[in-house]
Amino acid sequence: MSEGDRFSTAALRGRGVGPDNGEEVEAGGRPPAPVRGLPRRPQRFARSWPLQPTAVQLARIHARTWLVMSRWAGDQDAALLAIHELVENGVKHPTESVEGAVELGLLITEEEDLLIDVSDPDPKFADFDAAIAVEKTRGLGLVIALGGAITWGTPDPGRGKTVRVRMRPGKPLGLGQPTATVKSP
Repeated sequence: MSEGDRFSTAALRGRGVGPDNGEEVEAGGRPPAPVRGLPRRPQRFARSWPLQPTAVQLARIHARTWLVMSRWAGDQDAALLAIHELVENGVKHPTESVEGAVELGLLITEEEDLLIDVSDPDPKFADFDAAIAVEKTRGLGLVIALGGAITWGTPDPGRGKTVRVRMRPGKPLGLGQPTATVKSP
């Protein structure tokens, strides 16, 4: 199982480089030398913001900067729109009055897939099937139309839910067919 196939926000929390983050290390304790001109993969980004409307714009700004700097080969505009929709949903649609933060985790796998994880403190996802079946101009329907494969679950008990979108460079995954699945706790 590759690192990108695990459904866990813990895999996205590392910020540094080295063996503590699951990266391969050469003899002598040094990470392998990067190939000149190519970014090393996997690459991670993680950030959180209070559950406020400003989180949506902040997530877009930070994600844009990271995607450009990491030179992800996919459609960065589509990825940013997906991030916008997911963070906005996390801020706008809690089923109860919850406090806390919305967390954004990004991972570029060795295969160049982009995994977008958005976590919020509400463990419920009311009407998931209806949310992915709606028109393709907003919300999760738009994320699918942009080529995102959607899963969701509660990987960390007591910490809310995480919605994950997998985007691949090149041919979109989701055009014309739903690719959403539910992961049970």
